[in-house]
Amino acid sequence: MYNFDSLSLKKIFIDNYDFLKNASVQKIQQLSRREFIFNLRSSGVSKKLYVNINPKYPHLCFVSEDTIQKRRLSVPKMPPMFCMQLRKYLEGSRIKEITLPDYERILEFHFEVFDECGQLVNLCLAVELMGKYSNIILYDFRSKIILGSAHNVSFEKSSVREIYGGIKYIYPPRQIKTDILKTSFAAFCEKIKNSNDLIRTVSCEYYYFSNPLVKKILSISNDEQELFKNLQSTAALENNILNSLWGDDEDFNKNIDNYFSNIIFNDITEAQKASYTRILKNEIKKYSKILNSPVDEDKVEKYKQKGDLILTYIYLIKSGEEEFLTPCGTVIELDKTLSPSQNAQKYYKLYSKAKGAFEYAQKKKEQAKSLSDYYETILFNLANSKTYQELDEIEQELFECNLLKINEKKKDLKINLTTFNFDGYEIYLGKNNKQNDYLISKASNPKDLWFHAYNCPSSHVLLKIKNDQKYPKAEVLEYCARLVKENSPLKNSTKASIIYTERKNLKKPPGGVLGYVIYKNEKEIVI
Repeated sequence: MYNFDSLSLKKIFIDNYDFLKNASVQKIQQLSRREFIFNLRSSGVSKKLYVNINPKYPHLCFVSEDTIQKRRLSVPKMPPMFCMQLRKYLEGSRIKEITLPDYERILEFHFEVFDECGQLVNLCLAVELMGKYSNIILYDFRSKIILGSAHNVSFEKSSVREIYGGIKYIYPPRQIKTDILKTSFAAFCEKIKNSNDLIRTVSCEYYYFSNPLVKKILSISNDEQELFKNLQSTAALENNILNSLWGDDEDFNKNIDNYFSNIIFNDITEAQKASYTRILKNEIKKYSKILNSPVDEDKVEKYKQKGDLILTYIYLIKSGEEEFLTPCGTVIELDKTLSPSQNAQKYYKLYSKAKGAFEYAQKKKEQAKSLSDYYETILFNLANSKTYQELDEIEQELFECNLLKINEKKKDLKINLTTFNFDGYEIYLGKNNKQNDYLISKASNPKDLWFHAYNCPSSHVLLKIKNDQKYPKAEVLEYCARLVKENSPLKNSTKASIIYTERKNLKKPPGGVLGYVIYKNEKEIVI
């Protein structure tokens, strides 16, 4: 992962200076403790300036509606106090000036606003993007007194720099580095000549350069002189090396937006997947203990055999005996306080009780096997989910299974099936049990063909056959079978068995788990 360095901030600053200067602040939203959106309007154009001060990925850029959804941004019902403070002072005002202190990851927005007394005051909103020290600070530019900050930093947290309302704002300690644009080639060679790690040496000795950026510049430089030249032109933003580090688009802001939105999306989905995986594995482990618990059927039958033997040889058994040796050599324990007939009845009662317990254990094992297989299917679907929509459907499924508590049930969760078109045929792909159930229950007709991996969890594939269409050719059937294989644990196998049958041959058993069906008249395709 790349860090948003001072050179990237400088590039954003230069590219968007004309828009930002004199832009009006229409709305301020604090989406979380570390995420802000400033709705700005300038020259008839509205944009959303997104600021993230999360220590993992601090950055600043204009965001699109697509990346807002990718970052899963939502406005809280009650805005935090700092957001209220920003709205009080800055909403409706204009940005008079934007400044970028040399070599710093600090962008300053200057405002002229009227205070409670009607006096004109100069305020500065400092956006500091410095890793774990990232912050947003509002202060009076003339007196330097801090009015508020996203994070208050007391002496207990930092002995170097305190940040909270009522004290003076000071810049963070400046790094002791050299400006590559103000150094000579001879001085550059002197600093790197004995270096064992050239990338680290350059990034530690000179402003603007992160390790990934130096590595990229080094990869296109043939010698020290070319390296020095490329470093200088990059620092002066005279080439495209910095932009190409973040992405392939010519728009630098778009590259930053896409890069970080993808990382945030991956982090959110991976965290969600890890949480649900843990829940499912705990359930599977619980049922595996039931499946592995021993059940001795022979012990059940032994009670009945002993009762039968007592009745068979009852004429040989004397009352008051503690045991009886049958002519076939079997020893039967007896209760001397009971008659031979009562001892036989005692063993029959034990048999009846053990038989009931055995049948209950068998039934419990069947249920455990069914649920374990069902949770394995969800686990597979979870690992292959790639969108928030798919994760929401799995979340809803876990909620309906009483495995997960959510604050609000998503009653009208719309099911979006993945569709394909091949040789004029429409094909639906279900990626989880809710989609599979919807596919069978609502999206299919009796003559449609249903595909599934044999004895293996997989996505359901439905081949739609309209009234005016002929029975599909072998190429179409093979395409559907390959879709199933690609969306199953068999995707990397050299051979996979895929079954298919008409939709009318499917049946959902009463009380069956979501997405489970029984089928008949199936055919097989080996891929």
